[in-house]
Amino acid sequence: MNKKIVPQQYPGYPGARPPKGWVPPLGQSLALLGVYDNESGNWMGLPLQVFREALLNAEAIHTEDRIDERDKVEITVPDASAQDTVKTVELEVPAGEVWFLNRLNLVTEAEVSGNVRVSKFPKSDTIDKKYLGTDQAAGANTNYDLAAAGQLGADLRLTPGDKLTVVATVTAAGGTTAARKVTLNPYGRKARRLV
Repeated sequence: MNKKIVPQQYPGYPGARPPKGWVPPLGQSLALLGVYDNESGNWMGLPLQVFREALLNAEAIHTEDRIDERDKVEITVPDASAQDTVKTVELEVPAGEVWFLNRLNLVTEAEVSGNVRVSKFPKSDTIDKKYLGTDQAAGANTNYDLAAAGQLGADLRLTPGDKLTVVATVTAAGGTTAARKVTLNPYGRKARRLV
């Protein structure tokens, strides 16, 4: 009986499909990741979206630090500011980090309303869209659970350069009678960016 010896490695010509049942070499060379298609009997390369999604999941579960009230951002509206005066301050995600925010705590003092613009959202008249449809009233301390129904339904993922802009607007008809603050306390986690 004669035995036929078939090499397990395939030289790989450009544009040529490997033979049925061929297994890429797993030695010291890099092999394309793929799956075996039972119907055609060929190895098929995985689409890049599969790898991107896997990296996004890896980002989300590997926490490097937490984000809490130590990362707060405040804006102070000076005393005697007229009604409808608007002041803003930005919180930017540093290079190399990705943030997953699960809660925003917005605190407004008397005579000023507050809101948060999110640079990740679509623009509204060339300005970052506000998170709240109407500004939070003066003298309020409210938590917004981003993963809850009626909010975003998931954590807010911010990549390097993305910004949260705190907006303070004077609502008192006679203007401010003292310096007033609007404070944003973001809560969540920091991770290393993979995608």
